[in-house]
Amino acid sequence: MRRLNELLAGIALLFGIGCGSDVTDPLPKGAIAMDPPPVIYGVYWGEISGCTGLGVSMDGIRFYYVPGDGGFSSGSSADVVGVWQPGNNSITLAEYVKDNPLVVRHEMLHAILRRTDHPPEYFVDRCGVLVTH
Repeated sequence: MRRLNELLAGIALLFGIGCGSDVTDPLPKGAIAMDPPPVIYGVYWGEISGCTGLGVSMDGIRFYYVPGDGGFSSGSSADVVGVWQPGNNSITLAEYVKDNPLVVRHEMLHAILRRTDHPPEYFVDRCGVLVTH
């Protein structure tokens, strides 16, 4: 199990997807608040809630994006494209991936689980076809 978690973390880093951050981490530099597209993000949230079996509301999640055509730094991670931050219950996305369902749902899964790691039960078995890993 430990090797699988290490493999998943390595794949996430390869694709530049943040694993979440410390509760004290500030928003990534340059992050701009955004109103998530209600229909499409609502569909994504419903898909992730469905595969987890958890009935968590999207209310209270704040969304941000970092302008540009590349990744951003968050905490000790460089060049990430998305991060869920538990301290402020926010999802920050690189501008160029805010319409990418695999990345958006990946960060939503962190928010729904309230976890910054990648438990295989959810990121592979239950929801793997819906998220990047």
